[in-house]
Amino acid sequence: MWQLIKNAKIYSPEPVEDTDVLIVGERIAALGRGLTLPDYAEGSVVDVRGAVLAPGFIDAHVHICGGGGEAGPASRTPEIQLSHLTLAGTTTVVGCLGTDSVSRSMTELLVKARALEDEGLTTYIYSGGYQVPPKTLFPTLRQDLTLVDKVIGAGEIAISDHRSAQPQIAELEHLCAEARVGGMLGGKAGIVHLHLGEGKHGLEPVRTILNRTEIPITQFMPTHINRTYSLLEEGIEFLKAGGHIDLTAGCDDFPKDLQVPAVLKMLHARRVLNDRVTVTSDGNGSMPQYNEAGQLVGMGVGKVSVLWRDVREAVVSCGLPLEAGLRTITANVARVLNLERTGMIRKGYAANLVVLDEDYQVRHVWAKGKLMVRAKEVLVKGTYE
Repeated sequence: MWQLIKNAKIYSPEPVEDTDVLIVGERIAALGRGLTLPDYAEGSVVDVRGAVLAPGFIDAHVHICGGGGEAGPASRTPEIQLSHLTLAGTTTVVGCLGTDSVSRSMTELLVKARALEDEGLTTYIYSGGYQVPPKTLFPTLRQDLTLVDKVIGAGEIAISDHRSAQPQIAELEHLCAEARVGGMLGGKAGIVHLHLGEGKHGLEPVRTILNRTEIPITQFMPTHINRTYSLLEEGIEFLKAGGHIDLTAGCDDFPKDLQVPAVLKMLHARRVLNDRVTVTSDGNGSMPQYNEAGQLVGMGVGKVSVLWRDVREAVVSCGLPLEAGLRTITANVARVLNLERTGMIRKGYAANLVVLDEDYQVRHVWAKGKLMVRAKEVLVKGTYE
């Protein structure tokens, strides 16, 4: 199937002079101006009339097979549906386990990732969950990374949180070494995706490992960095030292200056918003609220739609350049996680594309060359939607 998208303002995520994109099968076959379908090709033409065409969004932290459980069995969140992701502009998703790795398993996570892939998305997973040693499919994390195509790292491993396994430094060091070597053997990033809580130690365990071992700073992807003021400042120093940081969208109960739009604006103003900054949604996980005594007082479910909602807000209301915002959920994520031929609009790359309307709202979505959402209406639904 040939498809031609014409008259777009292409952000790759940087703006380019080309206006047309030719899709053949699942790949981008050409970019240019005045492109036409060859006479022998059976296909369609979509004229987007000057709208922004961006890479499909990559959400690197979603509880695809459900999360939660902190308030007992009834508080477990359900599996995510395909249209929740596509309506949000997400075409590539990385699934993870969270607090509950008892009633949720790595097998469930892998099977759900394969289901979403069958339905049209590009999917990956992390091995593990909050606990250390991590839950794995094979006996070791190294084997998971080497032998399972969808496993790209360990996560979300919890530190500085009352819900973590309170791992010893030696245990974390072993996990990081397994992730690094397994990633090398499997041709993966082998990233260690770390959940940061509000604990007083912050990133101190990571700094200790960096001082005690030869593991490079780029092996870590700490998330929820915008959880507290002190953690955010630690994260900025970590970023300056060459590390990655991941911000969590949808934190509407946070102070405004810790929410993603304001943090992106601040990072840009301080000239540290580089290609090692990413944003994720923590979508479909539980959103527990605790009081000062550590008692659970409320529960919600995270939405994947907050990913673009918050990045868009940074662009529309905070003056962040569109390309800078887009990078945090496209090219930067692909770079950090070593995802090949995605996250950018280039010849030979996956035809994962999003059209934004004049208000920068998601209008059309292609995933692997298939039109999933047209004019904000779902064309392709999941098996049980």
